[in-house]
Formats: sequence, C-alpha cells, structure tokens
Amino acid sequence: MVLLMEDKKISRKQRETELRKQIILEAAEKLFLSNGYENTTMDDIANDAEFSKGTLYNYFKSKEELYLAIGTKAYEIIIDTTKDFIEKKKPGVDQLKTVGYAYYEFTKKYPGYAHIFHDIAVKLPFVAEKSLDTLTSVEKDYLKKSELYGNLIKGTVINAIKTKTIRSDKDPLLIGFTLFMVNSGIMKELEQHQNTFEKMNFDGDDVIEFVFEMIEAGLKPRENKK
Repeated sequence: MVLLMEDKKISRKQRETELRKQIILEAAEKLFLSNGYENTTMDDIANDAEFSKGTLYNYFKSKEELYLAIGTKAYEIIIDTTKDFIEKKKPGVDQLKTVGYAYYEFTKKYPGYAHIFHDIAVKLPFVAEKSLDTLTSVEKDYLKKSELYGNLIKGTVINAIKTKTIRSDKDPLLIGFTLFMVNSGIMKELEQHQNTFEKMNFDGDDVIEFVFEMIEAGLKPRENKK
C-alpha cells in the first residue's frame, strides 16, 4: 500500500515537472518567434510562463538550452514526417526524393519550428563542436536527434544504391549530407523570398519540383569507367 502511494507521488511529480517544462517551452517558442532570439531574455520567458526566473533555471540552464530544446522538438517532427513519407515508397530513387518532400512538408506545416530548426545552425554552431563530456543533457538530446535524422537519410541513400536506381560511385554519407545541405538551403531561401516568388508568378512547389528533377538527374547511375 505504501509502495503504491509512493509510485503515485512519483508519477504526479513527474507529470508536474513535464507540465512546467512544456509551459516554459511554449512561452519561449512564442517569444523567440515574435521577438527574435536576440531580443528575448530569460526574464521575458519567465514573465510569460508566469514562473520565477529561478524556476526556469531549475529546468533549463540558459536561453541557449531553451532554443535547443525547441530545436529537438523540431527534429522529432521532421523525423516522424520523413519516416511517414519514406514508408509510402519502395526503396530507390523515389524513396530518396521523398526525404526532400518531407522536409518541404515540414517547413510548410510547421513554419515556426522550421525557422528555429534553420536558425540554430547559424546561432549555436558550437554545440556540435563540444566534447561529449562537456555536453548538457539538453545538448545531448539535440545532438542525438540530429544523428538520428542523419542516419535516416543515409539509410535511405544506401537502400537506393542497392536498388541500382542511383549512382554507386559516391560515398552514401557524402550523398546524404549533400542532399541535406541542398534541401536546407532551398528551404531557407523559400522562407525568405516567398513574396519574390509570388511576384514572379510561381510558388515553392514549382521550385521544389525543379530542384528534385535536377537532383534525380545528378544521381542517375553512372557506367563503370575502365
């Protein structure tokens, strides 16, 4: 009986902890998107979440950690979206292209998360350069999701190579990382130049279709050179 009561207490405490973290993250996300990363302070976030600043520091050590925690949520969304897209295609070049389409869907459906996802690489590049023993738990979570997403892309590339629908003369890691950089760059440009596209009478879908046509052409199998 005592054990059951203790379990309930622990469970309730865990729920309260997660609820507070969620409230803090929602307040931080709203302020980051409305005011920008530089113009948002921990005091602002504490006020919006209706917690003391000290309470914030019980869950997140810095503004950078809060930004990374939101970035981790963004990774979770893009990973789930990518898996869903991949499962609808057989291994091969079409499945590989869906990785890009999933990224595009992510930016359209979750523009706020996409903005932070892109912005972290610019504002917090030092995280990926830190030694493992100096990483905080929030930083570790973020990097684990980053690695998981990278492995998902790499695995899709390897499966496409096995089907002989794309070239096999390049390292799968090189192909996957290049595709990620191309996709990331294109999505950032689409985010920044939407008004320009509208003036030119075409939209993001037109750009994406053309980019993936070029990617598919560049990935066509090569004849072995003797």
